[in-house]
Amino acid sequence: MPAPAARAAGQVSHEGSAVTQSPLSTAEADAIVAKDEQYIMRPWTHPKGEPVIVARAKGCVVTDVHGKDYLDFTAGYFVNNAGHCHPRIVEAATQQLTQVLQVSGKHGTIPAILLAERLVKLLPASINQAFFSTGGSEANEFALKMARQASGKADVAYLENAYHGLSLGALEVTASEKYRESAGKPLGDHTYTIPNAYCYRCKFGPASGCKVECLDGVDAQFAARPAGAVLAEPIQSVGGLAPPRKWWDRLDALRKKHGMLLIIDEVQTGLGRTGKMFGLDHYGLEPEIVSGGKGLSGGVGSLAMTCAGTEVIKKFFGGTTPTSGGNAVSAAAGLALIGTLLDEGMIDNAAAMGRHFTEAAWALRDPWIGDVRFTGLLGGIELVADTGTKAVLPKKALAAVKDALHDAGMLITMSGTHGNVLRLQPPLVVTAAQIDTFLATLKQVLATVRAAG
Repeated sequence: MPAPAARAAGQVSHEGSAVTQSPLSTAEADAIVAKDEQYIMRPWTHPKGEPVIVARAKGCVVTDVHGKDYLDFTAGYFVNNAGHCHPRIVEAATQQLTQVLQVSGKHGTIPAILLAERLVKLLPASINQAFFSTGGSEANEFALKMARQASGKADVAYLENAYHGLSLGALEVTASEKYRESAGKPLGDHTYTIPNAYCYRCKFGPASGCKVECLDGVDAQFAARPAGAVLAEPIQSVGGLAPPRKWWDRLDALRKKHGMLLIIDEVQTGLGRTGKMFGLDHYGLEPEIVSGGKGLSGGVGSLAMTCAGTEVIKKFFGGTTPTSGGNAVSAAAGLALIGTLLDEGMIDNAAAMGRHFTEAAWALRDPWIGDVRFTGLLGGIELVADTGTKAVLPKKALAAVKDALHDAGMLITMSGTHGNVLRLQPPLVVTAAQIDTFLATLKQVLATVRAAG
């Protein structure tokens, strides 16, 4: 085997990295990149430097086929809450590989049963059983089925700025027009939006005087168009929008007044991400249905859940089982993930590192940082051209910031209603030193892009 490729010139050193360089030669790495371009379909716009072809990963660090390290502030696209390749998760999955791999959901496996029990006991008392599928979109599709069957009503209300998946049913409760157009056909008309809580850009005035006026018209909306359910993330992952407790108190009271079920989407907010086991725990919510996915399998395969209470379950008919729903290896890894989050204090670390991120980002005192919002390690930094007017930073500057961060070895995504939020959701094992490395890089990048005009 040829010698490892040399470390990229000027590559940043990431504290705490246990990642070794790729064993591929430059020619071998280039060939893999070429094969990716030839054979892998990616039907979206590629920012500069993407895709990164990852050869190995550990903790918060991923290494590409050319040996370049990146700090991963996406957690493998919001999946690896315990960090990449956590040994306890790897061990659990490896042991299960010698026992049972996959059986039909019409039967059962020990890991899937034990995982369902663990989830039900961690969720509010309103939840009694779990139904497993393979991804967040699918989990939300089943949640919509459950709600419609239980309520006898087709309509579902969802929030402005919502994201609940890319399959056809999930797109009907996703706000982005860009995503909705990807359906290739007109979407159904059995859903409608209600206001979200975008406190930084509240049209009613500063948050200090908030009376939750953004929900003033919702009672009339519900009366005019009775729906079977409200579907919402407890905290919106796209942009990191966390409502105040009184916002959720009012919306929860309104939906109960109109006899509507509450579906809480925990696909991204669940499993310690927000500094609590589930995002709904911040608000004392007791939904009739809860969906989840992404990190549920600890990064091993793909696993999702749709959990519900007895009254909903009694009326639910799924047709048949998703082929790979509740895969035994993924379930074993999911059990190990939950144990790891609790035993190693990762949920507490998420809360502490979210506070550190917030304080350290504000301390940069950069004129382009309009808002910093983290709930645990779910959040982001909103970039503006003017902090007084809150004018969105132009697309050219936003792209330059994203590209420069990538070149410096920082994996992030951009999100938010206006596409101007640095979306930051690292693994829950991220350290203060790693956050400081990111922010030092961001400080330099913002100054450089600003100087370039």
